Amino acid sequence: MKGLSSARLTFRSWTEEDTALAEALWCDPDVTRFFGGAMSPEQARERLLAECERESSCGMQYWPMFLRETGEFVGCAGLRPWSMDAKIIEVGVNLMRSAWGLRLGEEALRAVLEYGFDTLGLAKIVAGHGMGHDNSRKLLERVGFVYTHDIVWGPKAIDVSMYSISTETWYSQIDGKDIA
Repeated sequence: MKGLSSARLTFRSWTEEDTALAEALWCDPDVTRFFGGAMSPEQARERLLAECERESSCGMQYWPMFLRETGEFVGCAGLRPWSMDAKIIEVGVNLMRSAWGLRLGEEALRAVLEYGFDTLGLAKIVAGHGMGHDNSRKLLERVGFVYTHDIVWGPKAIDVSMYSISTETWYSQIDGKDIA
């Protein structure tokens, strides 16, 4: 993950000492409303450890991100093997409420996609959002994702709309543009 950043954000790897950050993000019912609901502190800790393990085993995780100017924790964004097919890589962004409305999700998503395509050499990346989450739908479409299908996902049987973006689409849309 070396060097992942954007104009307003810095990223780093989760560590086992980041429990308070993980709880602040994943125990918030507003933040998690469209992907399963608030976690308990124990579940947030398990997710934190899973993110740490994923980076050790796969070289990727949903990295915590911070405002460059202030150092404020604003959420996480990153890559992981998709839970329904580990050969496919999924991208995601989880934002703290304090970061909503600032277009940080788009900035983070673009930085992570650039890393996935340029550094990791991925051919395709998928993303999903809980049905009814119009802001996530608009974000995915703004950065070039194309709707593919709907699924029922996870132990809570959440209705999710799935999208994908290919290397070709990514490079054709950024050709000549400043994406940061």
